[in-house]
Formats: sequence, structure tokens, C-alpha cells
Amino acid sequence: MKLRNIAIAAAATLLTVSCGDMLDTDSSIVEFEKNNRITDVADTVYNMLGIINTMQVVAERNALVGEVHSDLVSITDKASADLKALADFTATTDNSYNRVSDYYNVINTCNNFIAKADTTLMLKGVKVFKREYVAAKVFRAWAYLQAVQLYGKLPLVTTPVYGESQAQKEMQKAPSDIKTICSYLAEDLKPYVNERVPNYGSSIIPQSSFIPVRVMLGDLYLWADDYENAAKSYYDYLTLQEKPQPTDFMYQRWGTGSKEFTAENHPSISSMAMGTSWYGHSEAIANIALESQPYYGHQSQLYYLYNSDVNHNNSYVSLTPSGQMREIFKRQHYTHLYIDNNNHRDTLDGPQVDQFNDNLKYLQGDLRYRSFFTEKKVNRDEYSPYSPWVQIIGKFSTSGFNIYRKSMVYLRLAEALNRLNYPQTAMCILKYGLCKNYIYEHIDSVERQEAARFLNWDEVKFTTTNTMGIHGHGSGYVECDTIHYVLPQPATALASRQDTVAYQVPLVEDMIIEEMALEGALEGNRFYDLMRVALRRDDPDYLAERVALRDGTGTPDAALLALLRNKANWYLPLRK
Repeated sequence: MKLRNIAIAAAATLLTVSCGDMLDTDSSIVEFEKNNRITDVADTVYNMLGIINTMQVVAERNALVGEVHSDLVSITDKASADLKALADFTATTDNSYNRVSDYYNVINTCNNFIAKADTTLMLKGVKVFKREYVAAKVFRAWAYLQAVQLYGKLPLVTTPVYGESQAQKEMQKAPSDIKTICSYLAEDLKPYVNERVPNYGSSIIPQSSFIPVRVMLGDLYLWADDYENAAKSYYDYLTLQEKPQPTDFMYQRWGTGSKEFTAENHPSISSMAMGTSWYGHSEAIANIALESQPYYGHQSQLYYLYNSDVNHNNSYVSLTPSGQMREIFKRQHYTHLYIDNNNHRDTLDGPQVDQFNDNLKYLQGDLRYRSFFTEKKVNRDEYSPYSPWVQIIGKFSTSGFNIYRKSMVYLRLAEALNRLNYPQTAMCILKYGLCKNYIYEHIDSVERQEAARFLNWDEVKFTTTNTMGIHGHGSGYVECDTIHYVLPQPATALASRQDTVAYQVPLVEDMIIEEMALEGALEGNRFYDLMRVALRRDDPDYLAERVALRDGTGTPDAALLALLRNKANWYLPLRK
């Protein structure tokens, strides 16, 4: 989708002011027309396009910071000073990536639409603008969640701001933390849980530009530590009768026809939601389209920070997978399945070497790494301005950026279910997938009874042929692994089942968060996933110790570790 002039006009005429300048009180603020109601389809479309236009910058910004702050990304010597400051948590209010006004710009455009849309207008018994009204509330919730993840606490502004004095008044409100903001916004969205996203046809605004209400609610509840409602929201979205969401079979694996790991028997990809086709893949639930020309709106910045391009960066990248990212992928146990001509099956460990030759590497452990990362040396003259190394990260596209995809929703469902004391069900998502057969095989009768409200997966729509564990996307036939990738058990029997579950929950949570790193690497979630668990456990070291291991040597960066043990240093600073 191209927002083109229509979005520019919308943003310029209706949405220019917004909270985009709410924290920049020296600037002049152009006012909305306070009494201008939104009463026709054209105005509605313009406003939706305008909101999405403002979201372009925010979506990439959060994805950038969410990885640069994490343990999965390292900066190169070509990185800007602002990127380096992000990486070492010394960014100031002048850092080019520290613009809270961009988030309030989205929020205020949404607030304006919510306040002015004529939700009483009926056509053939249907409220004409209800879907757009709800979409604006979802976009506002999304923008607030992105912002509060970056800043820790923010004023909660839910009415449109039309001038400088009003902006100053709003920003003097006591700031709210992430739990408070998410709880408020979840209550705001809850009445609209069954509302569908707008449908204008793909030539105007594709449906994938809108975030389903249940998915947004799931995230809000998860951050608010309301695991019952988080699990219900994710579960209801995935099992919706009109549009069920089985995991499908996506993986990179070694072929089953040989016991040998050789260059000839190299791993192959089956419908992986990565590589060059990652953006817009069937895995995608919601995405933000980006522009090919700056005149039309925001062009991708992430793509050229991670990807070599002779025209944009002389093939020198600013960001690269960290040593620790490679270690996380390498330490996974790959389970290989060999099937002979008589259909006899045998399971083996994966290869213990990481590279066969210059063109066939990253073979040890989980294979998802090699599905999105390519690095190769090219012949350059010694005086060439271009890098002799070319890096390609297939998760990025100049066309757009995914903000939600199915596998990550499954993992967040697992996170919520595990916190409800259903570790077997969470483990089933990781290792097998959820369908009737797997539920009865791998979840005991006690947990099946207790978690029954989350275990009604239609046996026609969710089957063993369209369902798999998320870990199997890159770690082989994990369903056959009875030694390494298993539900944690105490060394000796504990006094009660409840004690055993209490022992398992944090360990399964660790497995889920690591799986989020494997599945969602570079997609912008890693730092926030670590933050969520650290806040939940009231354990800053959960985040600090992992980020301090970023270089992959196994020795933590002492200065970074000390810095991140103080939660205040996790967030970007705001102007006083």
C-alpha cells in the first residue's frame, strides 16, 4: 500500500498538530477545527490514512530500540553516535531516536478521530463508522504501549489537544506507569472485542493495516499482569470460528533421507515466514506499509541499518546480530529424524560443527538463524569505498514492517497460560502445538480439567497436519526429543502437585522467553520481553544479566550490568 498524497493531505490538514508537539512547548501548534465532525466516508478514510501515516515512524522506532537495547544486536563502527548511545544506554533528550512527540502525534490523531467521528450515523441499520472508531481506539492503545515501553511512565491523555496551553496542562498530569496505562486501555477496548477491522479493499487500506482488537487486548492484559484475560484474548483470536489460526508447518530442517550432515544434504526451508518473503507472509497479522519515496511518507530506516546497499550505505551496515544472539541459536539442541527406505525411523543429534564451507554455515543448533541472516565476502579493490563484506537480514523489507504475526501471538498465549499455572499447556505450544490429539497426549488429566476453557481447539480446523510446536521451526523434530527439550522436573519429588507446578512455571517461562528470541529475533520485541519478565518477578537482574552478555564471550560487561540493575536506566529520558 502507498499512502501517497491522500495521506499527506490528511495528515497536513487534519492531524498536523496533535500531541506531536505536546512535549515541545516552544513550537507553535496549529489547531484542529474543534467543531468539525467526521460525518462522511471520505473524511473517515483520510483520517485512517493519516493515523497510519503517523504510525510509520513509531513502528520502526520501537523495533529499533527494542533490539539495540537488547542482547541480540551489536553496533558496528559505522553506527551513528545516536545509535551507539542507545546501545550503551546513555541516550540524552537530544538523541534523534528519542522523540516522545512522535508517539503523542499518533495518540492525538486517534483522540481527535474518537472525539469527532459520528458513531450514531446509521445506514441500513448499521453504524457506519463504528469499525473506524474502534480501530482508532486500538491504534491509540498500540501507540501508548509502544511509548510507555520506551519511557516507563507517561501522562495518560485521552482527549484531543488543540493548542499550546492545553498541551502544557496535559503534560503536567502525574505520569502513569505501564501497568496503569495498559489496564485503563484494556477496559476502554473491552466492549468492542467482537468488532471487526475496517475493510476498504486492498487498493485503499489493506485489512492487514489494522490490528485485531483481541490481539491488542491480549498484549495490554499481559503487560498489566492480568493473565486470565490475556490468555482469553489470545485464545479467542486464534480459535475464532470464522478465521481460525493454526500454526501451519513452517521450518528449516535437515532432510530425513540421510544420517549424514553434509553440504549435499543441506537444510531446506518449508514456508518459513522469514527470508525475503517475510513481510506480508501469511504469518503476518498486522503490518505497517512504508514508502518508496520520501515525498509520500516514511521510508524504511531499519532496512539500511541492517542491510548492505551500495546506494544507501556503501554496503556498510550499522547493526549486526550480536555474538550472544549466535550463542543462543547454537546452544539449542537440534533433533534430527532419519527415515530409511523401509520407513524405519531413528532420531539423532544435529551436527556439532557450525560451518562446512564459506557458503554453508550457521548449521549448529537452531536453524532459524540461517533462514534470515546472510553474510558473504565480496571482491573489492583496496581503494573501493564499498565494504568487502555484505550483510543481508531477510527479516526487513523496504516495503513495510510487520507489527504482529501469528507465531508470536502463540508464544504470548503460552506466556499467559504458564502464569496461570498451566505449564504443560504452555509447553505443548512450544513443542507440539495445540490440537485435540496433542492436548490429550501431552497434557495430563488434572491440567486438562483446570485449563479446559483454553483447550477447546476445533478438531477439524486444528489437526496434526496443520499444527506444530513453535520450537520446531528451527530445532528439528522436537516432538521426538525425550531428553533435552522437555518439561522441567525437580530432581526429587516435591510434596505436592502445586509445589511441582510452582517449580516449573519460572523455568517454562525462561523457555518461552528464549523461544521468543529464537522466533522473533530482530523484530523489535526482545528488550521489552526481558523487561516484562523482570518487572513481573521484580528482578532487574533478569534483564541486566542477559543484556550484559551481549558480546557472546560468556563474560558480562560489568559496567552495563551495573547500569541496568537500576530500572530507571532502562528507559529513554524525557525533557524536564
